[in-house]
Amino acid sequence: MARAKRTSSERAAARRRYRAATDANILEDEAGSSADAPDHAAQPARPNAGAIRMGIIAALRASFHPLRVREDLAALPSLVTNKALWLPVLVTVVSTVAVVATGGQDIVTAFLFAYFIQSPAIGGVFIAGFLAPRASWLLGAIVGVVSAIGYVAVLIIPGTLTTAPGAAGMQEIVVSAFLLSPVMGAFFASAAAWYRRFLTLTNPNRGRRAQQPQKRVGDGRTRGSAPKANAKAPARR
Repeated sequence: MARAKRTSSERAAARRRYRAATDANILEDEAGSSADAPDHAAQPARPNAGAIRMGIIAALRASFHPLRVREDLAALPSLVTNKALWLPVLVTVVSTVAVVATGGQDIVTAFLFAYFIQSPAIGGVFIAGFLAPRASWLLGAIVGVVSAIGYVAVLIIPGTLTTAPGAAGMQEIVVSAFLLSPVMGAFFASAAAWYRRFLTLTNPNRGRRAQQPQKRVGDGRTRGSAPKANAKAPARR
């Protein structure tokens, strides 16, 4: 009888020692994991509030950028492959070919001639200025020169337009086209770039996608998400 009591007390003491050792290991593991974790993990991340929307007057002032001629000229080689330059140039060349091929008699080629070829060709320079990452005035001037070349080509080729100018009028048109198109192209492209910056400052979240609402997880209280354990047990026979 005394041996049985001794055995039960030894078992109880062994269980207490095992529990103490297990609790100590758990505390050491928790301390090590908390020490290795970074500081910012303990703090919840703040949701992104988005960019601050500026007022109209402040956006009008902030949209104006100073003219940097040297920096823009140095950045021109990197802008040659940008769509802000090759896209309006391509549209101007295609419009010139279409007007020459059709004679400019239909409504489509008449529209292309008025906005992408005839000086000042505001369509191409507006695209260049709106898409330009920088040096919008320079890209607009280049597109203006291309449109002037297309305008002269349309006037020189016979049969393209119904009313072709004479020799004196042709010389005057050529001079005015190569003088007016680059200047007006730089102006309209700069205005388009300013308008793009103004839209960005007044509505900074315009290009962001609306966040999709998160799906609600069932809390077990609704009828559809009731746990299977609450189902009625079959009756025993």
